[in-house]
Amino acid sequence: MSLDLPAAPATKDAKSQSEWRHAVRRALLGWRSALDAATHHSLSNQIRAHFTAFLESRAGASVAFYWPIQNEIDLRPVIETHLRAGGTAALPVVPGKDQPMVFHDWTPETKMAPGFARIPEPQDTDPVAVDVLLAPLVGFDSAGYRLGYGGGFFDRTLAAVKRRPLVVGIGFEATRLGTILPHEYDVPVDVIITDRGIQMLGDPLIAAEDKTDVSSSPCHLSS
Repeated sequence: MSLDLPAAPATKDAKSQSEWRHAVRRALLGWRSALDAATHHSLSNQIRAHFTAFLESRAGASVAFYWPIQNEIDLRPVIETHLRAGGTAALPVVPGKDQPMVFHDWTPETKMAPGFARIPEPQDTDPVAVDVLLAPLVGFDSAGYRLGYGGGFFDRTLAAVKRRPLVVGIGFEATRLGTILPHEYDVPVDVIITDRGIQMLGDPLIAAEDKTDVSSSPCHLSS
């Protein structure tokens, strides 16, 4: 299935770039929603396999994932395997518009209820620090800048923490762009996982530092 995207703006003014990102976001979401079930399942299985391999050296990690919406890749099977291997998992809770996310402990038995934008959130569980933070990718570029849904929740959350977790973008390879024309406050991810494989970004020493050594979970998301 082809992906027809609008041309990049001819000018560099903020309004033109914002309008372009909005149009690209709409096109990418349309492409994703139109994926036939067999293709979506095949690509998702490839991504889940790469993500499983990524977690093999992080068996004790606390992983903040996302509840799948709008035809996103469902990573819950991998997360459940991670829990059985001794790891922990968390889901975001959004206190309100324009506020950073808080991550709460999650297991398959956790009670869920609709939260911000009607996305299911954990109920009656404690906030936890996380070692690995998964960020769904509507689109992305090879520098690690992600195009999300436009709410700014991930960038706002990362800006609010003292020590950031290892941030892993998850998406379909077909949504890789030459550039997303990032804002100055956009924060790139550390790792990209798509159906093509795992791409480590930035300083490899930073990507491999002690936030992947999770015998004792550090407080990466403490305020």
